[in-house]
Amino acid sequence: MPATFRIHPAIGVARLGNSPTSYYIAPEKTGGLPIECDQDTGNAIVVNGVEQHVSSFKENGQIRRQAARFRVFVYDGTADGRELRIGDVLTVRSSSPHARRPAQTLKVKVVDVSWTVYVANKKASWYEFLQTSGEHGYAPNHPLRNADITDAQDRQQLIIDPGPQSVQFYDQYQGASQRTASFSASPNSGQTFPPPLQPNSITTLGEIRSTQQDGANRLLVLGGLGNSGSMKTGFGNPKIETFANNDGWFDDISDGPVTANILYELLEESGVPVPPNKQGHQPRGSIAVDDPAWVIVGYPRYAPEVVDIVTMDDLLFDLSVRNFAYVPYLFGIAPFDGSVPVPHSPDEMQAWRSRATFNPDYYPYFERDIWPILSRPFNYQFLMDADAMSGGDPHQTGPGGNFDKGVLRVPPQRGGGEDPGWHKRQFLYAALRKPGQENDPFAQPNRELNDPRYSIYFAMPRLCGDNPLADLDDTAPPSKFLRLTDTMLFMLKQWAEGKFIDEKQEGIVAPAEPGGAGAALDRGVLGSVLGGSFCPGAETSWIVRNPAIYAAPYRINQAGYTPGALSQPAVVSGATTTANLQGGLEPGDISKYDAIPWQADFNECATQDIDITYSDWNVRYPDSTGDVQPAQVETIYWWPAHRPMYVNGAPWSPTAVTPAGDLQMVTVWSTLGFVTRNPEFAVGFSGVVDPADPVFILTETS
Repeated sequence: MPATFRIHPAIGVARLGNSPTSYYIAPEKTGGLPIECDQDTGNAIVVNGVEQHVSSFKENGQIRRQAARFRVFVYDGTADGRELRIGDVLTVRSSSPHARRPAQTLKVKVVDVSWTVYVANKKASWYEFLQTSGEHGYAPNHPLRNADITDAQDRQQLIIDPGPQSVQFYDQYQGASQRTASFSASPNSGQTFPPPLQPNSITTLGEIRSTQQDGANRLLVLGGLGNSGSMKTGFGNPKIETFANNDGWFDDISDGPVTANILYELLEESGVPVPPNKQGHQPRGSIAVDDPAWVIVGYPRYAPEVVDIVTMDDLLFDLSVRNFAYVPYLFGIAPFDGSVPVPHSPDEMQAWRSRATFNPDYYPYFERDIWPILSRPFNYQFLMDADAMSGGDPHQTGPGGNFDKGVLRVPPQRGGGEDPGWHKRQFLYAALRKPGQENDPFAQPNRELNDPRYSIYFAMPRLCGDNPLADLDDTAPPSKFLRLTDTMLFMLKQWAEGKFIDEKQEGIVAPAEPGGAGAALDRGVLGSVLGGSFCPGAETSWIVRNPAIYAAPYRINQAGYTPGALSQPAVVSGATTTANLQGGLEPGDISKYDAIPWQADFNECATQDIDITYSDWNVRYPDSTGDVQPAQVETIYWWPAHRPMYVNGAPWSPTAVTPAGDLQMVTVWSTLGFVTRNPEFAVGFSGVVDPADPVFILTETS
């Protein structure tokens, strides 16, 4: 069958760093360390066939940048596909200029890959972030950032737009090609960059590099240098006044599409050999990849091995399962035996969504599906206040505790026999916050337990949600607390009821998820990205959970691009909804929802005092006497895996959680230390946490 081509990962994640020369490759497994690479070639360092992890996140006191690595996969007969390699001989269907008729079948030899990346930053031109207002369309009076700039041309200048850049590893006819390209300001180019800024100007959004390793041509995308600054001058400037919207400010976060063309020599056309040209070369051609990718540039991840309670992979897996028939045996239409056709057209998909449900007979695997969720809270204790996490092991991971793996992994005996883990499984599931309980701090008890040992108080996870700031004056509804995705909760419900498989007991390895190595890259990369608490969020905001922005599972729907055209339209005024998402996203269309500058939100997303007196609103109503009752306030954490508060009881950041501290963070972010696994501590649970021998330690603090 004719080959098709996809770029993986479908969404890659680069990270800022203030080192202009030193970088590493993004981790490609959830909870994994980044990959060390040669600084000249960009190739991963490999020892005995294994890519090596980084041992340092800084060089000469500067934070190294994280490169997003992309590869082209070919699909020509197997669902799982394989990485494309130079010299591959393939059959493709193309309307190549060499073909006598459109859509000819061609036999070709792959000679190179030409990559094109287009990133931009639209934050200063977009709407203000006001919690969840705008998630489903902006009101006509929703305020703009930099609203005092009203001229359309001037607002266009608020976009940082370096234009698209292309690289190619080698041109066999013309010699060495341009292997690197920069998203830097160039005179008379038509690009748009900010004017001089304080304290740091922005003259680049990063660069791209074409690499070749193991016979495959790959791409590295590096983001900016972490510069943020204000164009406002005069007494008191620069200043930061809010966590999300600061007029006059710019930063060098960015995002945008990653595309590629497969360059080939034409060998046959419709089975007929094609002779060489007068120079003795086979005719050349190119074919665009069928499924391009997207790159998102985020800020550094300071605790890279601590997994978020809800990752971006969790979020997009849930979205793909419930909206794109990603795993129809898990979520689909009965009888769940493959007899129901997989939907393809938009109308078929819409009809499928209206009938699809979770499969009540789906059995998750303990090691693959359950334990990765249950084990995540364990590492949070090393990044939070020791007083708030007193006892050293709040989730009782040792023998006999609520999180005793030896008990939790044992399913009930077949045929209705003993089930020693039933109480613990039911207790843990009952403690989880369910859909509709995003504003309820307290768990709903499981009456069937009827055992004082399993009393439940707070609902879990006990972390901030999308909008814990709401009060009666807000148009955005409150969403105070984070909850797991629907798919995560379904998996845990099946487990709690004893419907699960223990790989250890069965002596098996859980099967891989669909899609092969390419899909594993899609998921693994996003396992190190935050997937919840979008206020506005870490690497992304709530826009990523809107199914309308995806063309397929994990894959952003891209707007058409006209070669030679720069800057997309900026928001001027009067828009009543978001951009036409069905038409696809353009460069900068994901990061524009984030805080500006990023350091302000990053600094303030430490803890939040949440009024839990009433679950619906953060207000206190008068009692029958007319007196306002005192508030019941709880201090809740935001994203400890991204923004640690403490490391083994010692404060992590010197900045105050105030606008003044936000301004300080603009310059001190690169001095903060990284939290890494203690090499003296065994990987995994020991059952006991020894404060003198912590699981994680603070390193590189200068």
